[in-house]
Amino acid sequence: MENNNKLRMLDDTFINRETGEEVEDITIMIDGKFKQALNIFVDNLPGYSSNNEVIR
Repeated sequence: MENNNKLRMLDDTFINRETGEEVEDITIMIDGKFKQALNIFVDNLPGYSSNNEVIR
């Protein structure tokens, strides 16, 4: 298995078309051992059904 221990964060700002308000968007991409660790939480702890919930 290739060792891709990566966490990338991308952020951007969008304008809400209805209100004209600026809205911040953040995308987090995970891979490698960190993703494996998050998957352990998702697979073994009730109440966590996604990596997003674990990080939150």
